[in-house]
This record gives sequence, C-alpha cells and structure tokens, in this order.
Amino acid sequence: MRTSEYQEHDGLSLARLLHTKQVSALELMDCAITLAEDRGEKLNALCIEDYQLGRRLAAEATLRGTFGALPFLLKDSGLASTQLRSNIGSRLFAGLTAKVDSTLNARFVEDGFLSFARTTVPELCMAPTTEAVQNGGPTLNPWDRTRSPGGSSGGAAAAVAAGIVPIAHGSDGGGSIRIP
Repeated sequence: MRTSEYQEHDGLSLARLLHTKQVSALELMDCAITLAEDRGEKLNALCIEDYQLGRRLAAEATLRGTFGALPFLLKDSGLASTQLRSNIGSRLFAGLTAKVDSTLNARFVEDGFLSFARTTVPELCMAPTTEAVQNGGPTLNPWDRTRSPGGSSGGAAAAVAAGIVPIAHGSDGGGSIRIP
C-alpha cells in the first residue's frame, strides 16, 4: 500500500482491509512510519519514536479486536507502557519506564492498536499549549504552521491531521483534546 492510499482511509476502513487480508499490518506500519519520519519532525508532533518496535510488532501481529493491527500513537501523558518510555513533556521525568501496562494501554492492545511512538504534550500536560522544552518547543498545526494545535493532546491532533495515523490516544482534563 502506498502512503497516499493509506491516507484515504480512516481507522475502521483500514481495519476492514486488515481483517479481509487485503493489506498486512506491516504494510500499514511502514506507511505510518514513512509519514512519521516525513511529517512528525517538521510538526514536532512526536517525542518518543521506536520505529523498530513498530515494525517488529506489525511483523509479529495477529489480528485482534476491532482494529486488527493498526498503527497507533500514545500520548506522552505518562500512560504506563512497558514498550514505550515516557517524559510527560518534562526533563524531570525523561526516560520514565513502566514495569506493567496501564489498564487503558492493555485495552488498546487488546483491540488491535500497535503503538510505535508517543505524541508531544506540554510539560506535565499542564498547559493549554502543546510546547515543552523537553520536546524541542511548540508543536505545529499541519494546516497552518504559524499556529499550534494547542491542548495537551496537540501532538496527537497534529499527527492525525497530518495523516500519520488515523487514530491516536488523546485525553482531556481541561480542554486537552477539545482545544485542538
């Protein structure tokens, strides 16, 4: 599958292609990684990438849940993942690791999401703008790079809007997903 074709589909449509064996998990992951490498850095939307992990997860994937084996991004909000470290946008927590997956992360996996990177957040997810020194500054809106998507889920919003993945983890405590 070409990246242009990948971007024409939403998450449920890509899941149908996976479940009907019209596309492989590795093909989808390769598209997501190609787009992440091309767009993620320009937008400062991703802060912890593990493309080798993504390709390994996709190569070893068995279809499960609604989404089969769909590329996915976790918000860098400290959501416990044994596979992806976290910073929570702060130098204080740089390289934070987890010994067990959070219940939410385990449910993402059960429903067929393959996490290969984390999305940018403000420091400690405590600001209405998506910018943190730990992440190299502001995240940019892919539709207008003079603006930020805002919110602590701004990295997730920018990644989805840029077509890197059709679905990403976001959360909202005070406008974190409503602002973007």
